[in-house]
Amino acid sequence: MKRALRHITLLGATLLMSLATAHAQRTARADYDFGNYLLGKGLMREASALTSSLGNDYTPEALDTMRYLRGWTLYHQRQFAPAAKAFAEVGESSTFYPKSALFGAVCHLESGSTEEALRRLNSFAQTPMAQPYREILDMQRGAIALIEGDRELYHHYQQSFTYTDNILRGEQRRLDEIAASQVRAPKKWVAGLASAVVPGLGQIYAGNVGEGVATFLMVGAFTALTVDSWNKAGTPANWRTIAYGSVASLLYIGNIFGSVASVKIYYQNFEKLNHEAVMYSIHIPLRAIFD
Repeated sequence: MKRALRHITLLGATLLMSLATAHAQRTARADYDFGNYLLGKGLMREASALTSSLGNDYTPEALDTMRYLRGWTLYHQRQFAPAAKAFAEVGESSTFYPKSALFGAVCHLESGSTEEALRRLNSFAQTPMAQPYREILDMQRGAIALIEGDRELYHHYQQSFTYTDNILRGEQRRLDEIAASQVRAPKKWVAGLASAVVPGLGQIYAGNVGEGVATFLMVGAFTALTVDSWNKAGTPANWRTIAYGSVASLLYIGNIFGSVASVKIYYQNFEKLNHEAVMYSIHIPLRAIFD
């Protein structure tokens, strides 16, 4: 009798656990569907409220689903740092793990942490679930290499590009163009040397054609005035020659430093535009693949 009672008790407990698990799964599925509905309607605040506090009534699998939904909601709100944290909490056994890993890396990049983004991608690459996403994974790692200015590492990851996937092909070519533009970027020492030889040439080399022409004309004008004053006076030791020569010298020296500064400004703008282009080339294929 006692033995039968134990069996009945055990059976009852198992049944209750099964029912609780099924209920948690149904609840998570309903919450997930409702959260996606809210996101689709642009109701970000409501979606955020749904995922802001996750209770203990979810199974581990259901909890991973809701953690992913929280990350996805924060991503849509452009709250990248907390989104990366939420995506990182999704377990490797979840069907949402690949998307969480790849979008989590993007969120780290948007937050300015290339090191964390690369660590996240490298960790994902070690799992069996990464194999179907190998090409987009290497695209992201290659993009990080471009952001850091490491063209050699970019070309290493570029070997995985097949240029056959309609979703990826256009962005792969865009990344190739960015890598090529980094090679063509002006060098500070070249700009300085060019301006030392021909005033204004360094600015033109850095892309500031108008500034370079203006510099050439000003230096040339004061140099001509200096020579003319010297010829008329027959000696450099007169106040006009000294004044014109001093201005010409200052303009000449300033033109060399100005050309180097022009290259520095060029790089600042170049890096900003490159970063935006690289991030665009990451976001677009990811959204196309997973949406």
